[in-house]
Amino acid sequence: MTNSDYDPNLVNQFLKHDYHDRGMMKWQGFFLSDHTANINKTSREQEEVNRRHHGPAMEQDDIAEIINQAIVKSKHVQIELGEQTIDGIVQKPISGLIQGWIGQQIFIGDQSVMIEDIWAIKVI
Repeated sequence: MTNSDYDPNLVNQFLKHDYHDRGMMKWQGFFLSDHTANINKTSREQEEVNRRHHGPAMEQDDIAEIINQAIVKSKHVQIELGEQTIDGIVQKPISGLIQGWIGQQIFIGDQSVMIEDIWAIKVI
């Protein structure tokens, strides 16, 4: 198209009668897919929280034995704490290598756990 082919009346007619701008409708489609993805992610996280429950409680002697095995053999452990929220939601298990201990407290990565707070522990 050259400048000599330009007809302002034709452009005005197109814009007034033929062209329908969807405006915000087209942008809502972008928002909707992002929003849906976020809702699905939140839903999956909530389902994971709802599936968490306490296994059988372990005796303190059994817990101490597994901690000793994990330290001596440099094994990773998964610790389930006995604490729950007011709503009865069980905390996510703590997993990792036991870095050390002081008295009745063990260190897994950058977290510290009191041995008396451990509900169950297993070597993974």
